Amino acid sequence: MNLTEIRQHLTEKKYDARLITRNNLFLGQDTLERENLILALTGFSGSAGTLIVTGKKSFLFTDGRYEIQAARQVNPEETEVICDASLTDWLQEHFSAKIKLEYDPWCVSIREVLQMKHRLPGLRLYPKTETCVLEPASVFAHELQYCGTDTKEKCALVLERLRQKNCRACLLTAADSVSWLTNLRSDALPDTPVVRAMALLRDDTGITLFADELSFPKDCPYPVLPLAKMEKELAAAKDLTFAVDEQRTPDAVRRIFEKHAVKTVCADDPCQLLKARKNKTEINGMINAHLRDGTAVCKFLCWLEHNNEDLSELDIVEKLHEFRKQQPLYYSDSFPTIAGVGANAAVIHYQPTEETNAPLAKNTLLLIDSGGQYFNGTTDITRTVALGTPAKEMKEKFTIVLKAHIALASARFPKNVPGAVLDAVCRSVMWRFGLDYKHGTGHGVGCFLNVHEGPQNLSPRSFSCPLEENMVVSVEPGWYRENAFGIRIENLVRVIADDQLPDMLKFSILTLAPLDKRLIDKYLLTGEEIEWVDNYHREVFRKISPGLTEEEKSWLEEACSSL
Repeated sequence: MNLTEIRQHLTEKKYDARLITRNNLFLGQDTLERENLILALTGFSGSAGTLIVTGKKSFLFTDGRYEIQAARQVNPEETEVICDASLTDWLQEHFSAKIKLEYDPWCVSIREVLQMKHRLPGLRLYPKTETCVLEPASVFAHELQYCGTDTKEKCALVLERLRQKNCRACLLTAADSVSWLTNLRSDALPDTPVVRAMALLRDDTGITLFADELSFPKDCPYPVLPLAKMEKELAAAKDLTFAVDEQRTPDAVRRIFEKHAVKTVCADDPCQLLKARKNKTEINGMINAHLRDGTAVCKFLCWLEHNNEDLSELDIVEKLHEFRKQQPLYYSDSFPTIAGVGANAAVIHYQPTEETNAPLAKNTLLLIDSGGQYFNGTTDITRTVALGTPAKEMKEKFTIVLKAHIALASARFPKNVPGAVLDAVCRSVMWRFGLDYKHGTGHGVGCFLNVHEGPQNLSPRSFSCPLEENMVVSVEPGWYRENAFGIRIENLVRVIADDQLPDMLKFSILTLAPLDKRLIDKYLLTGEEIEWVDNYHREVFRKISPGLTEEEKSWLEEACSSL
């Protein structure tokens, strides 16, 4: 169905609009390209977008990360792009007191529906489920040597959290929660090894999985039923009180609960916070995965230094992938590599295609944001590289971004500090120079799971989840000048206790790869900042050099030499 056909359908039904998301029934998780309705209807490939189709026009709501990208990809005659605006406010402004809105209840969360109903008393919702045919995939165990805690112990922790809410059951609809709880992974997605399944957890019968087109191991200890059987199982458990995460649960599930008079309590997904706090095995695995990944990235950067003639962005993507897959325990990339040169680097989440692939040009910048999935950890790193001689402005802006990165990476902070406070620690350095960036400062990272993991993150709106020991987050300030160049510096860090200041926390850096010193104006750095860079580079050389050839080691020694 295209936009014209949707408009005709709305006219026939006498509806005002249709709400379309890029979700399937696993809300907030990665999707395959063919499952992305917004991509099919508008050409927009970004990870954040909601589409409203009316009888006359369509409107794409996204955020500042995708402002340039959406303008490039979307036909303005068909679809108007609206950045950083409230969808509910817009609906309230553009429609009368009553609005008939069609939506797919499997692709919109309970919370989103409740918020719209609260703000729009005259809203009438009309469900229309679009069948999502899942592709066949295999499921495999995430071995105890990598995950560190067996499912029995994890279930006990989750059930205890349910008891604290006076609940005896929950339906886990987030694929990463199900994967973490069951210690299972899958090849259903190219870069994210989650099991696309839902799980019913009861205190009397344990786990029942619901999945379509998944091939589970013969020794899988849990019953697996088709997704179509889920309503019957939920109805049969109506005597139990369910904890329901309204943010991660599709509105279709709420409708099932109401239909069968199932008792519910609003509560956060109990797996999310437990999953975010990495255990000792996971921490050691993440450290090891970053050592392997740093080796691959350093080999790549050495190769790029000596082989940057007649290359394109797609050549960069392919070569970096080659170096990663040579590393032990490598499974896949953790997301499609961002490799943007010149003006493409100013598109925050740009990913080269055959149509957009640009050659590497002299005297500009190359931004590379990439990561790997290893059986013992997940990585995410961004480096900005000078091609030829960088302009004065490029060095100046890179150094300011570096100062912001150092400010947060070296910060000490009290327990229970929310991510918004730490975002401001980083961003305020940029503000002193009149600069800012249209994305968060950091996101949580899973362990052989989603490279973007909640509930922890560092952004101006992050107040609900304070950082805790053994959470892993990114630190990635940037700066972007449209049609010119883009800069981002990203390391992953682990939250640890400060051994010198009781009740304080700090970061331990996981990522190991040099910063491009050609882009650093050391005269803009303080003595402490120069010391931070030199200490970081010494640590990179100490840990990475044993895994390199003599030529690579010589390159790294120079790349990590003192400022």
